[in-house]
Amino acid sequence: MEKYLWAKKNRVNNAPMWLPLMMHLQDCSLVCGLLYDHWLSDGVKDFLMESVISDIEDKDELVKNLCKFLGASHDIGKATPIFQVKKSFDGDFELDNLILDNLKNAGFKDLDTYAINHKENIGHNISGQYFLSNFGVNFCLANIVGAHHGKPISDSESKESSYFSSSLYQVDNINSDIAIFWQNLQKNIFDWAISASDFSKAEDLPLISQPGQVILSGLLIMADWIVSNESYFPLIPIDQFETDSSRVEEGFKKWLYQRTRAWQADPYFDDIYQKRFDFINNPRDAQKKISEEISKINEPGIIIIEAPMGMGKTETALVAVEELAQKTNRTGMFFALPTQASSNGIFLRVKDWLNHIEGEKSLRLIHGKAELNDEFSKLPKSRNIHGEDVVSVNEWFSGRKVSILDDFTVGTVDQILLAALKQKHLMLRHLGLANKVVVIDEAHAYDSYMNVYLSQAIRWLGAYKVPVVILSATLPISKRNALLEAYMIGADLGYRRLVKPEGFETNESYPLLTYNDGKTIKQFADFKKEEGTNYQIIKKAKDQSQDIVGLIKELVPNGGIVGVIVNTVRKAQDFAKKCIEEFKAENVEILHSSFIATDRYQKEKNLIETIGKNGKRPSFKIVIGTQVIEQSLDIDFDILITDLAPMDLILQRMGRLYRHEKTKRPENLKNPIVYVLNCGGYDFDKGSSFVYSEYILFRSEYFLPDKINLPNDISHLVQLVYSDEDLDLEGDFKKTYEDYKNKNFIEILRKESEAEVYRLTKPLKKIDESKNLSDFLKNSNKIAESSDVRASAYVRDSNDSIEVIALKTCQGGYEFFDRPGLLDPNDNKTAMEIAKRTIKLPNSVYYSNGGYIIDKIIEELEDYYLANLSSWDEQSWLKNSLGIIFDENNEFRILDKILSYDKKFGLIVKKEGENERI
Repeated sequence: MEKYLWAKKNRVNNAPMWLPLMMHLQDCSLVCGLLYDHWLSDGVKDFLMESVISDIEDKDELVKNLCKFLGASHDIGKATPIFQVKKSFDGDFELDNLILDNLKNAGFKDLDTYAINHKENIGHNISGQYFLSNFGVNFCLANIVGAHHGKPISDSESKESSYFSSSLYQVDNINSDIAIFWQNLQKNIFDWAISASDFSKAEDLPLISQPGQVILSGLLIMADWIVSNESYFPLIPIDQFETDSSRVEEGFKKWLYQRTRAWQADPYFDDIYQKRFDFINNPRDAQKKISEEISKINEPGIIIIEAPMGMGKTETALVAVEELAQKTNRTGMFFALPTQASSNGIFLRVKDWLNHIEGEKSLRLIHGKAELNDEFSKLPKSRNIHGEDVVSVNEWFSGRKVSILDDFTVGTVDQILLAALKQKHLMLRHLGLANKVVVIDEAHAYDSYMNVYLSQAIRWLGAYKVPVVILSATLPISKRNALLEAYMIGADLGYRRLVKPEGFETNESYPLLTYNDGKTIKQFADFKKEEGTNYQIIKKAKDQSQDIVGLIKELVPNGGIVGVIVNTVRKAQDFAKKCIEEFKAENVEILHSSFIATDRYQKEKNLIETIGKNGKRPSFKIVIGTQVIEQSLDIDFDILITDLAPMDLILQRMGRLYRHEKTKRPENLKNPIVYVLNCGGYDFDKGSSFVYSEYILFRSEYFLPDKINLPNDISHLVQLVYSDEDLDLEGDFKKTYEDYKNKNFIEILRKESEAEVYRLTKPLKKIDESKNLSDFLKNSNKIAESSDVRASAYVRDSNDSIEVIALKTCQGGYEFFDRPGLLDPNDNKTAMEIAKRTIKLPNSVYYSNGGYIIDKIIEELEDYYLANLSSWDEQSWLKNSLGIIFDENNEFRILDKILSYDKKFGLIVKKEGENERI
């Protein structure tokens, strides 16, 4: 009788088609087994084998059979009358009646009457979990079936199914003949699932740890989505009950696109840098020694590399990825960076690295505008590659919830942070990360709020034994050790009682390699000492810091490239205006985050072509910008003027001064000089205090010397600022410092407390039915689930949280700022160009009368979208985007703010009714 039950129904080319439930369950069971054999990394298999309790010796076969059982039983909840009378999504009554007639003719009684009278709809995942529990399946596994739609179901929720007996058994009396008919049917399917998975009875199914449940849940969801794709697993004619025996093999092969085998990494070898990166010379001393040290690790876990800007940390990390993947049997990599811009920059380098590795490789860029990246969009599609030794992209992984499952991925750190945010389908993200080696670059760039998510995500990566590589040029000891501790505790290796290397809590060596080898913590610092470069530091008092024009005139009478890096967009715009009035617009460039993406990209491109490596340097140029200049922009100044900032960021900014050795400079600028504005008195301007902690600014000014040697002074200065060392202060300065210190402590507690509301709990390693998947996403953040914008806003507490498409009104509609002409969003190429015109709203937009109103801003933008841009829902490039249309005066009003856009200065924010900018 069970062969007449349906799982899916639809019309294909106007013909009524269906998919029998038993065929769908068999498809899913076999694909689960194939994913285990051909996609899941051996490292994750090893983890899963350690996560189960069973007397069976062959744990590998046990776990594979367990995967097959979950696939075979995942939709058992569809074997209910309430599902079988469910109407088609598009209201196709003829198709519904054909299905119903099949059931009635097969002996299912009174279903037409039942369909009219019964409306209670229990989710088939909930009833499936209830059935499995009733059949004796342990809750660890029943819970996975209940979670296959993305959110685990508690035991009490599934037991509530029994209150709706008629939904499960067609009648309320569970002892009646028709109820027993359904119960026997459901038991038959269960018995088939047990037998098809090579188990004898429910009691043979093993218990599994909570982290193991997360991975198996992700694998089941993945398999269900693959077999639900009708391109791979098509529906069949409604009068057909079986299909060709090769259905699953052919469908799986189409999905995998002929990939013959997963990536098998090579261990470290002597000339790997030359082979992978076309190095003409040998790698640097630090690169070679770090790689050699990593190659000696027996049980790798987390590796933290602290080294100066320009040392080649990216190449070192990629060499480490190969070694770690080989040691831990991983089959891919995720490379995380702070911003979309820095992700785009690394993407090309990762692609070049993969091109030097044999075999088929699927590469993906993951962030909100990845599809607009030219290098990514040029990659060939995997369906067109047949065993060729090239880098391609597998289109199945293009969805926002499955992109992390692809083999090689580059993206923003949000993908890591979101692994610690309670969200529907989070298990897929964990599965994708568990299969890989994870690299997290510029770890110093993440604030205390983001670190709450980062720390918990790293703890979960530790639970899965995922190798993690952390990169930073300027990392405080406390953060370094906190990252190490989070990983080792997650991996159940202990931490606090373990013997640490000598001087571990105070080690200022630089460069420095810190790592664990199983339960052993090690540090390596035996690097060739560099002479370094001495930078003169000249501190300018607050009253001397306003005349930026006079200072530049004094510094470059004979020309030169002047870099001015300030802490706020507003100050950058004000300084740029003054400089343009004095030095002419063509001599002044301004760069910050509040430009439309296409404008910002062109500005960055122009800067690299002029003052980048081998650029055509002009005789005179002033470049004024904010923090975006200090992040992964390879440009070279002759002299640097910077706002006082946290010490690590001052050092990052200095990395843009005298960056290229062969650059020809004016005679009076033969030695690197840094002018630091707003020093003296520890009285910080409002903008800097808003962006950075006054406590850290105070300590940075206090410890800022008159001379800095790069790279040799980097670690010492960073550790001084971020340590708890007391300062020798008296009088008002001492009181000011204590006030800043207390304020900083309270602010960190506030941020951490806010972040923990929807942060994932720690992994539960003990294996029993009380440590289950339903606790994993308890009290999940449903608001964050509604959009990528909201999700990212929850894991970042920094500037530029919301990204919108920015266009300008014109007669009949809207146009680009940089290219006049009415736009048709229904045209695919035009829509793609529209999608490129994004801008991130600055933090000043999110505050009103001292309150943080980001949720109101998002709500206002969503309402604006529905009222003015809802047609974008029909365009894949524009769907789920937020947008604003500036009026004929280049202005847009949102709540009490007026936004105006200027191609030279970027986005300007004012309060409505006031001339004062904010």
